[in-house]
Amino acid sequence: MTYQNEQTKLTYDQEGRLDEYHEAYEGAVEAVRDDLGGTFPLRIDGEEVSTDETFTVYNPGDQDEAIGTFAFAKEDEVDRAVRAAREAFETWSRRPYEERVEIFQDAADVMRDRKFDLAALLTLENGKNRDEAVADVDEAIDFLDFYSQQLDENDGFIDDTGEPNPWESTESVLRPYGVFGVIPPFNFPAAITTGMLSAAVVTGNAVVLKPAKRTPRIAHAIVDVLDEAGLPDGVVNLVTGRGSTTGQPILDHPGVDGIAFTGSRSVGMAAKRSMLEKNAGPVVAELGGKNPTVVTETADVEAAIEGVWKGSFSFCGQKCSATSRLFAHESVYDEVVEGVVEGAEAIEVGPAEEADHFMGPIIEEDAVETYREAVEAAEEAGATIAAGGEVLDDGERANGYYVRPTVITDLPEDHWIWQEELFLPILAVDSYSDWDEMIERVNGVEYGLTGGIFTGEEADWERFFDEAEIGTVYANRRSSSTTGALVQAQPFVGWKMSGTTGKAAGGKYYLQQFLREQSRTVWSPEGESQDPPGKK
Repeated sequence: MTYQNEQTKLTYDQEGRLDEYHEAYEGAVEAVRDDLGGTFPLRIDGEEVSTDETFTVYNPGDQDEAIGTFAFAKEDEVDRAVRAAREAFETWSRRPYEERVEIFQDAADVMRDRKFDLAALLTLENGKNRDEAVADVDEAIDFLDFYSQQLDENDGFIDDTGEPNPWESTESVLRPYGVFGVIPPFNFPAAITTGMLSAAVVTGNAVVLKPAKRTPRIAHAIVDVLDEAGLPDGVVNLVTGRGSTTGQPILDHPGVDGIAFTGSRSVGMAAKRSMLEKNAGPVVAELGGKNPTVVTETADVEAAIEGVWKGSFSFCGQKCSATSRLFAHESVYDEVVEGVVEGAEAIEVGPAEEADHFMGPIIEEDAVETYREAVEAAEEAGATIAAGGEVLDDGERANGYYVRPTVITDLPEDHWIWQEELFLPILAVDSYSDWDEMIERVNGVEYGLTGGIFTGEEADWERFFDEAEIGTVYANRRSSSTTGALVQAQPFVGWKMSGTTGKAAGGKYYLQQFLREQSRTVWSPEGESQDPPGKK
């Protein structure tokens, strides 16, 4: 079966209905805004669970606007959630896979019906502009559709391995582990949450879900979708709070059999250590990137410029796939830098719900401080801030976390900005003259998530694909040099410290990570009269 991605804006555009697209989104913003606030308890075994301690989440674009107040789960609540998941697993894992598939296909339909409301909530909770927010929800729908389709097409991963001799019949069955802790990030709180959650649950596991502290309300909305689709109580249990007091007890709990995590390298490695110490269960983790783009002397420079600034500054660079390093051949370097700087300076920054704002706010005050520190460190090292470098706090941006998209040139090769993931709209640029030296710099970081090249020569992009130590690579991608992978068509995978498994989200090998193989053999009475071979 050919897989079709949910590409909402493209569909509206092709049908000549872009006005309807914008009207639907803007109407949803008004409706969601009217419903902001309120108190959101934990959700354990189908019940709402209140806690003594709560926390309030605010719109990062306007700190006067409260998104909601949420229960603060600690070790006792996590334990209760794990026990509920364990009990639900015993029944859920034995449901025929066809029934699980049907529930998740129904969930995809429910999410389609709520698409614009979910996108509007994303904008207000984490600051994505309308196109990015709708695309986030589209990807969540894609995961629901694709993973359920994959389970169905693979017959629930039950494989008849034949009759190796007359007295035995055999089969291989992939079976769920048990309880997964699912810990998504703030930046794709619909897509990544739904992707990891659906992969774990459609394969028969139960889940304790802890969303990022900055984006808990969209997690509640996703659980609502699953409830409406008919997911049984206890299969997904939602706990909210800090990583240290809510997430860590999930990692440490002896009843958690596996972890699905997207976020920082330090937390991902802590999850690996924790699981190794208690049960050696799987840790399916994506851990960030420091993503390069190369522009060769034969590139379409205009296309490269557009691809780079879009890859660098969409969603304020708060993507693990964001373009953060640019290497342009010396023959086109000045032209490329000039064009990228012009692109950065033309970007409108402001409240994300407004159509003309390509960049909304960054997520929190700590990110603003990191931005300031990086700009100051670059200047102290003698670099040139070719564009941006400013925190914006005027007019309608006074109550939010806004910064300018920033381009840095003349940065020393050994500077930490070349190495560390910033998760900010900051692009470091340098020239190169020798291919081998360029590839050495491309690969000279701990990460290997995404990378792009612009070139007029097929031999160049093939060589780049072969030599770059990167899991997800693109050539001549004007829409964005390193971001925007689509489920199924562009499986999203990181190498080196960008991931723990080498298997791609949105790819055909992803579901198997949430399953373990059982080899089954049945002795046939009809063959008892025959002597078996002398083998194990």
